[in-house]
Amino acid sequence: MQDDKLDLNRQHQQSKKLAFNFIKAQILVTLLLSAISLFFDVVTAYSAFAGGFIATIASAWFAYKVFRVGPESAAEIMLVSAYLGEIYKIILTAALFICAFVLIKPVSAVALLISYFIVHMTPAMVSSLGSESSDIKIKRER
Repeated sequence: MQDDKLDLNRQHQQSKKLAFNFIKAQILVTLLLSAISLFFDVVTAYSAFAGGFIATIASAWFAYKVFRVGPESAAEIMLVSAYLGEIYKIILTAALFICAFVLIKPVSAVALLISYFIVHMTPAMVSSLGSESSDIKIKRER
């Protein structure tokens, strides 16, 4: 019983660390896209930054909502926390998009939306790259 609890805590900490790494990767990609966009013009650069910022803040909020519930909590509480986190993430994303289009003048909608999509997909890209390297490591061990 005690081993199961330790294993759950270890899994929770590993998942939390992975989520934090995804958010760091999103920040890095946001800054990289903004720097590359600076070669076009300043409006494109800050629009790209805004799009990446929206994706990163929403992901960080979701991670906060999910991981504030500990592994010792009931499954129903964890599930409710995940669902509420996703609902709030969608609302926060919509609110941030509205703020970006209303408050940022001028804004490059194309740069904002493309950078949002790229940064939003960053965890999936990092995860797939990470799983390929771990697959290679497993094959070498055999």
